[in-house]
Amino acid sequence: MSIKQTPVGSLPRSAELQAAYAAYADGQLAKSELDRLIEKEIKDVVQTYEQIDGNPIITSGEVEKPNFLTYFLEQGFIKLGEPNPKDKKGFVIDFEGHHSREMAVLQKEQTPFKFAHYSDEWLPVLKKYSNKPFKATVISPSAVSLIYVDEIEGYSKAQFTEDLVNECAKDIKKAIAAGASEVGLDMTEATYAQKVDSSGALLKQMVGLVNQVCDKLTPQELQAVTLHTCFGADNFTNHNYSNYAEIYPVLLQSKIQNFHFPFASLGEREFESILHCIKEYIGNKFVYLGFVSHLNKEIELPTRIAERIVLASDILGQVPGVSECCGYSPFCNDLTTTREWAFEKIRARVAGAQLAAKKLGI
Repeated sequence: MSIKQTPVGSLPRSAELQAAYAAYADGQLAKSELDRLIEKEIKDVVQTYEQIDGNPIITSGEVEKPNFLTYFLEQGFIKLGEPNPKDKKGFVIDFEGHHSREMAVLQKEQTPFKFAHYSDEWLPVLKKYSNKPFKATVISPSAVSLIYVDEIEGYSKAQFTEDLVNECAKDIKKAIAAGASEVGLDMTEATYAQKVDSSGALLKQMVGLVNQVCDKLTPQELQAVTLHTCFGADNFTNHNYSNYAEIYPVLLQSKIQNFHFPFASLGEREFESILHCIKEYIGNKFVYLGFVSHLNKEIELPTRIAERIVLASDILGQVPGVSECCGYSPFCNDLTTTREWAFEKIRARVAGAQLAAKKLGI
């Protein structure tokens, strides 16, 4: 037995693929050429993962997605914008004093709502280059719900909600059917919801949508899902440092069985408080913690990661899973990090988990 590990998902794309995505979005590159470069990128990601001894599970790096948030749309591109943009049409996420991302708005001609792309679309390519267990990543229903802005004639918000719950459940089921050992359900917006509505009502509504998706899954399928939330990662900044004490308990009381929460990026002084908060609500559920920060440019020491894992195990009364706090590049036009740097972080995570396993006698 060893300590459970999971990758978050996204990795920085190469400069070549980033340029290709931009050209394709502008109508200057054929889809076939973009697909060729995506396959080349997935092969590189998988082969790099394969070389990390002790790493139990891999991903495609989400390099096949223009972003983690709206990959399900036919044109899922979200461009960088200025904070608090004027004449905004969709839901806007403002990153701390830096920039914004504006969600697409569902149009009448796009109804009834259905995904144009699912998470299993590129999994055959991943499997072509690796036999290792792999994780697929999907977007949460609460994030998808943000594309319905104004009432659409002949297509009510209630009908849209029913359709999006069915589509999100389908997305998970397709990934599992394709062989995914784990499906990461990305609910980054959970922390942002608390920033938008400090009463917690919006967060509870979002959890309600997640629970509706859970009701569509078999117990075996639900056990394969890990809900991930964080405080954002885009151009080496975040959208918010919401109070984990307001967020983690609400998520832990949902129907989800496995969770993935930030830890290292919240700061040393918060560690024990975070762990006690989780312990109070975790029950018989399981949590992965981000022992590696996506916001710290320095590579963590495996010995320090191991110390944090042991601390977490002592307070929680169980050995948590080990991961990073957030994805390394959720958007394809993030130019601030490199894949080499991200893989150094992953290697440190693996080495730290191995050291902790020895200390804990696992």
